[in-house]
Amino acid sequence: AVPSVLNSEWPTTSNQIKAEISSWADAALIGPGLGKSNETRELVERVLSDSKIPVVLDADALNVFEGDARSLAKFLAGRQALVTPHVAEFARLSGLDVKKVIANRFDIGADIARTLNATVLLKGAPTVVFSPQGERWVIARGTAALGTGGSGDLLGGIAGTLLAQVGDAMTAACCAAWVHGRAAEFCEYIRGTTLEDVLYALPRAWNDPELEPEPPVLTTLPAVAR
Repeated sequence: AVPSVLNSEWPTTSNQIKAEISSWADAALIGPGLGKSNETRELVERVLSDSKIPVVLDADALNVFEGDARSLAKFLAGRQALVTPHVAEFARLSGLDVKKVIANRFDIGADIARTLNATVLLKGAPTVVFSPQGERWVIARGTAALGTGGSGDLLGGIAGTLLAQVGDAMTAACCAAWVHGRAAEFCEYIRGTTLEDVLYALPRAWNDPELEPEPPVLTTLPAVAR
């Protein structure tokens, strides 16, 4: 149980979506835990059709549009939108080979960002963020602790929260990737790090100043008289 988390039943009708999402939420994160099915795609399409609030799409909200990015683009039109695929999800959405995505990770997101007219956050080491206008940002933060199931859900939650606050998908994507990775770095000396450790390190990642680079090792050694 997570006592600090508020939740409500997921709306299933158009009227419920309009009442509980469009008229209430400042942004929505859709995808984690949905499962890949025809019902999932119908749900994603209904939510996007009945609401124009900013959205973050991750996981199965992207997988159900496998090879059909242009259809997804129609549902994202007219809003701030962020998609957060890992390499395999990106390959499915774009119809490209995984090896090609990995080999061209610093450029390959630009085309699909334009197609979707959405910000694309391609997760990995490093994470690369692409805007529909052709901007790209590289976020070289994080540790191997983030290479596990559920890490993307945590990132999606951070990104959705930021998108609700700032209303700009590119800003939300870059800040979310940075603080997510920074929180993991604060845990790198914890043996057996879990995503809960990363979660609890988020306040420190937000509030601690950037660490100064360590000096070269030779400058830290004591001088020895001859």
